[in-house]
Amino acid sequence: MARLIVTLPDGTHTTFEIKKPALKLGRGDQNDLVLPDGSVSRFHAEVKKNELGAISITDKGSTNGVIVDGKRITCETFLADGAQIKVGIFGIKFEAPQEAVGVVMESAKMPVALREVLQGKSLHTEYRAMSSQFATEETPQQKIERLTKENFLFRLLYDAGKALNEKRSVDELANQVVELAFRIEGVERGTILFLDGQGEVTKQTEVRYRKTPAEEAPKIIFSKTILKRLMQERAPILVTDLTEDDRFVSSLSMKISGMQSAMVAPLISPNDESVFGVLYVDNLSRALAFTQEELNVLAVVAAQAAQAIDGQFAHERLAQEAMRRQAFGRFLAPEVVQMIEANPDGVRLGGVNQRVSVLFCDIRGFTSMSETMPPEKVVEILNGYFDGVTKAIFEHGGTLDKYIGDAAMAIFGAPISKGNDAQRAVHAGLAIQKVVADLNREAAQRGHPQIHVGVGINTGVVTAGNIGSPQRLDYTVIGDEVNLASRMCGKAEAGQVLITESTYNEVRNQFRMSSLPPVTVKGKALPINVFAVQCEDAAGAS
Repeated sequence: MARLIVTLPDGTHTTFEIKKPALKLGRGDQNDLVLPDGSVSRFHAEVKKNELGAISITDKGSTNGVIVDGKRITCETFLADGAQIKVGIFGIKFEAPQEAVGVVMESAKMPVALREVLQGKSLHTEYRAMSSQFATEETPQQKIERLTKENFLFRLLYDAGKALNEKRSVDELANQVVELAFRIEGVERGTILFLDGQGEVTKQTEVRYRKTPAEEAPKIIFSKTILKRLMQERAPILVTDLTEDDRFVSSLSMKISGMQSAMVAPLISPNDESVFGVLYVDNLSRALAFTQEELNVLAVVAAQAAQAIDGQFAHERLAQEAMRRQAFGRFLAPEVVQMIEANPDGVRLGGVNQRVSVLFCDIRGFTSMSETMPPEKVVEILNGYFDGVTKAIFEHGGTLDKYIGDAAMAIFGAPISKGNDAQRAVHAGLAIQKVVADLNREAAQRGHPQIHVGVGINTGVVTAGNIGSPQRLDYTVIGDEVNLASRMCGKAEAGQVLITESTYNEVRNQFRMSSLPPVTVKGKALPINVFAVQCEDAAGAS
């Protein structure tokens, strides 16, 4: 098939097959062959193939013109095999090969039956379709050979479908795919590479060898030239003879790898049609180790593999999302979890400065009280207390940061701010005191000891993010404003909700409060203005 070999500014080459009667060349995205550089006009030239198969090129009024074999053309010019074309900064070589030796072949050359297998038709239907392609008379020997090949193909397809439909991990599926590829004669080694959205290799399975390699056996060095071509054309590639294939003459990595011939098939997601992986097999010892027929088989295995692996990726993503949701649900209000799921980009992680309101609450005299009680009674009281505290925090959109002995710490405004964080923190503090009052009424009826809680709240800028080590990360907030909230809690008497002046300034018109004498706290040179929120006159929850 006639083709254009384009030399890019960095010296690498890319190949464009001339499959259509007319191809547009230019800088604009609407062209068939896009040459992205200012030296190329938006619609620079057109390449045509006439009914006899002759190829011509025409300048479409470009600024810098079209140069063919050193001369600027002024009219439609037919191209001879090997013609050198210049379009802007791009050099283009025209080729019209007569044979396919040493040529990269693509999935478009697959038999109709195999292409339809890729589209999901049944094997039984495809067997009849493939058989109908051999309506011409055959010798007995030819018929035996054909039936043997068909039997191999369908047996491999059957085994692939059976193996890849089993529930396995992605790694197990990948290893199974490579194992299936080794059913193809001539495959000496193989692997699967997984790609990110930009086509960069993110992971590679262990390389499998047909024979145990010697220690000096060359490693697979995957060619960026092949990868680029695969991403562009999204079709299987057959390299029959590296030494004769000038499309890869500039690929130093392929020469270093020792590979003589290879087959490469893309793993394409059936959902978004992105190329997320590559199935690669090769032969180190001989050229022409593979045929187009074997490439067809590999392409079908890769298509089935892509569907199975993509499905497992989706399953694992769902499982991870469920685990994350469960983990979030232990520390965040349900509505905050929903906000994070709806807008994950709104969650700022990794350490950022963020204005929040921090709440601390703890039980007064609990240590001395617990010394006179059985351990199981202590646990029962704490569980009832923390259950009520957690519900109060969640009901007002807070994030439960941690439990510290008989104390709890909550954040309002991280990881998601609702704009009224201080107000919600105060409502939560009042709700906690109500929870304690209800627990004490029940305790009095049972003859159990009562508990008394102090609450402290401060508002300011803290550092919020994942803090810890690679083995254990916790989302929390740190900074002087957190310490001040803890100090306020320590100053609060039983039944009190104390807030600092920064919190007071944000909620002064929403609660009934009284000013207390300034207090001195550790870490602060000057006294701190403090306000007590009147619990019995609190406004309704937001």
